[in-house]
Amino acid sequence: MLSSMAEIKQLLKNNQLYKIQAENGLGGNALREKLIFIENSISALNGEDCNLLKSIFIDGQTITKVAKSCFCTRQTIYNRCEKIIKVIAHVYEMQFGT
Repeated sequence: MLSSMAEIKQLLKNNQLYKIQAENGLGGNALREKLIFIENSISALNGEDCNLLKSIFIDGQTITKVAKSCFCTRQTIYNRCEKIIKVIAHVYEMQFGT
């Protein structure tokens, strides 16, 4: 589970780079399928969770900045992200078997 969570975080953080690679035929079908999975997973989340992951991982905002805008602690944001990613990782393991 931890390796899947780490891989999902990596896919989220480097989303732009991986999309460019996939569009140019680098990384193969596996990368393309993983990117589609990540996009679909984020889309399936409720609005707050979706915005939270996009803000931190895709837009590159710091947890501190996001916590201030949500009027909560950094630990709360961190825990919430971990909980969301853990759910995504469970489905990820079923689909990709890692």
